[in-house]
Amino acid sequence: MKKNMKVVQINGFRGLFLAIFSVCCLIAGFIAFPAFLTMHAWNYLSLKTGSFPPIELLGGVLLWAIIAFSAYLFSKRNFIVSFNTQQELSDDEIKEVLSKIQSQTVKSHSILAKDIHKTEENIENKVEQKVD
Repeated sequence: MKKNMKVVQINGFRGLFLAIFSVCCLIAGFIAFPAFLTMHAWNYLSLKTGSFPPIELLGGVLLWAIIAFSAYLFSKRNFIVSFNTQQELSDDEIKEVLSKIQSQTVKSHSILAKDIHKTEENIENKVEQKVD
C-alpha cells in the first residue's frame, strides 16, 4: 500500500451535501458552461451564414465533447492517430521493377472473321432450338 495515501471521508448530510455541490460545480464548470458557449458560437455562425441549422444545448454538449476529445488526442507528442508514409524505392529497386514489367509479354487478343461467323451460327442455332 501507498504510505501517503489520502482518504476523503464524508460525514453526515453536511458532507454529502458538500460532495454533491462539488460534483455539480465541476460539471457546470467543465461541461455545461463550455457547451453553452459552443452552442451560442455555433448558432451565431449559423445565423450569419445560413448554411447549417442551429443546435440546442445537447448539441452544444456533443460539440464541446468533440472539441475536447480532439484537443486531447492531438495535443500529445505520440499521436494515437498517425499517418505513416512508405519509403521511396531506390534506383536499383526501380530498375528491377521495370525489368520485370518489360520481361512480361502482353498477349494480344484478336478476333478473326471466322470466329465471328462461328458465333453468329451458334446464336442462330440457339434461337432455332428455343423456337422449336
